[in-house]
Amino acid sequence: MDQCTLYEQILGLLSPWFVSGIELDKDQGEVVVQVSLDRSAKLDCPRCGHACPGYDSRERRWRHLDTCQFRTQVVAQVPRVQCPEHGCLTISVPWAEQNSRYTLLFEAFVISWLRAASTSAVSKQLRLSWTAIDNIMERAVRRGLANAPDRDTTR
Repeated sequence: MDQCTLYEQILGLLSPWFVSGIELDKDQGEVVVQVSLDRSAKLDCPRCGHACPGYDSRERRWRHLDTCQFRTQVVAQVPRVQCPEHGCLTISVPWAEQNSRYTLLFEAFVISWLRAASTSAVSKQLRLSWTAIDNIMERAVRRGLANAPDRDTTR
């Protein structure tokens, strides 16, 4: 298995997304995983799901789980679409929530650490600010509430 295929498996990528390159910067202690979208991929509006023409793309970066002792960053040129109803919007990526700088797997890892340690300890161990941890917790609560069965609150 080559390194691109390995990271596709690690990130759980499926077509039309694929790993197009990997860089190791020993001086910075970082692995950069470049993810690309197949040029023939159909682009959908992230709000209504309708197929839309591409508008442009922007480079985005997400922190992922460390690779051995190296901080891992996922980098991708993420397309924006021109939806007739919603305007110009960035498409969704399968490895992270909209407006998050962390992969879903990294956020789950942070939440699992917070169950066993203080925010201060998690902040120090994972090299995260308290604000970053708070934002991760807020998204986790939102996901949990969205997936929870409806509760009768009239009692």
